[in-house]
Amino acid sequence: MYKIGDCVVYGIHGVCRVSSLEKRKVQQKMVTYYALVPLEQEQTVFLVPVDNPVAVSKLRPLMTRQELDSILRSDKVQNSLWIADENQRKQIYRQLISGTDRGALMAMVGALCRHKKEQLAAGRKFHQCDENFLNDAKRILDREIAMVLDMTPAQVEAYILSFLDN
Repeated sequence: MYKIGDCVVYGIHGVCRVSSLEKRKVQQKMVTYYALVPLEQEQTVFLVPVDNPVAVSKLRPLMTRQELDSILRSDKVQNSLWIADENQRKQIYRQLISGTDRGALMAMVGALCRHKKEQLAAGRKFHQCDENFLNDAKRILDREIAMVLDMTPAQVEAYILSFLDN
């Protein structure tokens, strides 16, 4: 159970702070909710029912610096392969964007960054749908990593690329 003040990652919404536990009456029954406030949009509040395992499964604690470094050094991220079939790539990337596996999401970023670099070096364009997936994944990861490393989201990309370029 999360406590008030905890920072958590809430699916595609990114890093949120548990601002309160709220009780609301729903169909003649009192339901307790986590009130989550995204750090990027403090005027927004997400209510996640504490007793709903599917909804709560989309919440996870911030990773630690050790977990982050371990993920970045992993073969999964370092040797991520490009998925040549565009339809298959879109389907897999959609699942990764909405999932909770940060290692797989970082592997996706690695594959997209390498492919973008190759495309631009060959004088070809990087597909817009791939650019969108890259931007979405970076948005999800950057805020969490920035909090873990105590840096700004703008500094995160250089940190990640230093691992991917090794």
